[in-house]
Amino acid sequence: MDRLDRISIWAIVLLVISSSALISHHMGEARPRENRDRPHFIRNKMGSVPIFSEGMIRTARNLMDGGSLDKAEALVKELIHKYPYEAETHMVMGDIFMRRQEPVKAVFEYKEAVDLNPDYLDRKTPLFQGKKLKMIVKEALSEIENRTKADPGNETLKEHKKSIYYLQRRIAGSCG
Repeated sequence: MDRLDRISIWAIVLLVISSSALISHHMGEARPRENRDRPHFIRNKMGSVPIFSEGMIRTARNLMDGGSLDKAEALVKELIHKYPYEAETHMVMGDIFMRRQEPVKAVFEYKEAVDLNPDYLDRKTPLFQGKKLKMIVKEALSEIENRTKADPGNETLKEHKKSIYYLQRRIAGSCG
């Protein structure tokens, strides 16, 4: 062993001793900081925001399947009003519009649902709705084209077309 090896060994020994001394000295000091504002805020927020009910969505789907589209729409509108950031309510509303043969209105609801929860376009999730949405976008585009031929100067149709193209790009750019 030459001089450099001995210095390296002593340096390693000193580092081990000093680190173990530091660890033993500060043992038990590490406690989570208490943030009094955060739990209070969460408690207030949870108390004021109702928890989303899957049962009401099931009820709306059952009403829709049973042919009571008006009742289902009223229930889903109420849910959208209560839970504006819940994507499932928008998907159900889009399904109701599709049952009524209103694909343009349905596309707007589906667009909102996809914006709130992009998992509807991911094949790897159980929520995947990409194939259905692709078909509905084609149907809505053909309806918009027919309306545009009848009234070429209508600006709202152009805005609707932009929204449909947006959803079409989202579907095309989705996973898978």
